[in-house]
Amino acid sequence: MKACWTTAKLWMATPVKMRCKIVYEISETLEAKLKPLSELMAHEVGKPLIKAITEVKRCVKARKAVKYAITVQMGVQGNELTPIIRLNGFNRGAKLVFNKFLKRDEWRPYGVIAIITPFYLQCATLGQNALLALVIGNCVIWRGPVESPLVTIAITKLIAGVLEKNNLTGSIFTSFAGVNELNKAIVMDTRIPLISFKGNSQNGKVVEHMVVKRFGKCLVESDRSDAITVLSDADIQQAVEAIVHDIVGTAGQGLSTCHRLFLHESIYGDVLDRLRQRFESITIGNPLETGTELGLLVSRATKKHFLQVIDTIKSQGGKILTGGSDTKYAGNFVQPTIAEISTSATIVQGGWVLPVILVFKYQSWEEAIEINHKVCKGSGNFIFTGQAEVISTWLREVHT
Repeated sequence: MKACWTTAKLWMATPVKMRCKIVYEISETLEAKLKPLSELMAHEVGKPLIKAITEVKRCVKARKAVKYAITVQMGVQGNELTPIIRLNGFNRGAKLVFNKFLKRDEWRPYGVIAIITPFYLQCATLGQNALLALVIGNCVIWRGPVESPLVTIAITKLIAGVLEKNNLTGSIFTSFAGVNELNKAIVMDTRIPLISFKGNSQNGKVVEHMVVKRFGKCLVESDRSDAITVLSDADIQQAVEAIVHDIVGTAGQGLSTCHRLFLHESIYGDVLDRLRQRFESITIGNPLETGTELGLLVSRATKKHFLQVIDTIKSQGGKILTGGSDTKYAGNFVQPTIAEISTSATIVQGGWVLPVILVFKYQSWEEAIEINHKVCKGSGNFIFTGQAEVISTWLREVHT
């Protein structure tokens, strides 16, 4: 931390064009190692190779957001960031006084910030947050996920190589991988004014409480309880493929993986029959092999959690329609699962990063909205319908 703070003063004083150059070189270096990084992630996390490639690309493409922030939001003139002046709704890159009132936007570095990422969005979260933070003039401390330390080490070495090539110290970008006890030390450190956390909601509450308690600033994005609603006029086959892709694509290990499925009573049986057939024909296996649709869970603890969730569903009156157990393969493989349960069951309020989705039947539009709103935590909502006016009403009436 001492090295980070010493370096932070030098990094903030570095001309913005130089910082932009470094960030672009980092992005290009990661892009050049797209395939080996993706293969390492697929091997370590268990997601299919095509999904790993997509995530690493999201990290690389984050440079577009950085470019936008520089050229549009802040503007680069010479070696300095020009603050935007907002006047009657217009952005003007000059100091203008109107009615003796000056309103200006400036992005100022905090010095050192920390980014805590989950295993299921390790690269994407890092790219979106770290690259922009570096451009602004912050030094970055990255707390990589415990489940995938090799990916953390590999990315850190690549970034360190770029910094060294430009005669810059490696403490501009520092990473930690290993035991969970590091999280508390980072979160409680008063020398880190801003913490960015992405992960499960339980840990998110703890992190936010600890940071606010020391009057720090915190950006928290926790897991949700996303839902898919299929109306009677929807393209059923399209909806089925989308549901399968959402649940199976990352073995359910994603922040936006849907946990709830609402089906109109007129298509309930048809959709479930097609989903059963599709789930039972899923290709399970080595995530590095072409054609694999479902890889394995990230750890034994996650597999144990999967089995606990299944037991809880059964104990609360739920019925397993397909899946619900491990597979014939050795390792952390499980079957994608669909379960039917009452909307009043307490497990409906939970959130998990597992290939498990709960299905519910509804009769009317009003009922679909009502049961959607029974979940306390924030959620994303997806709808399948052939009516454009229904989508507009849905966006207006459904809370997220």
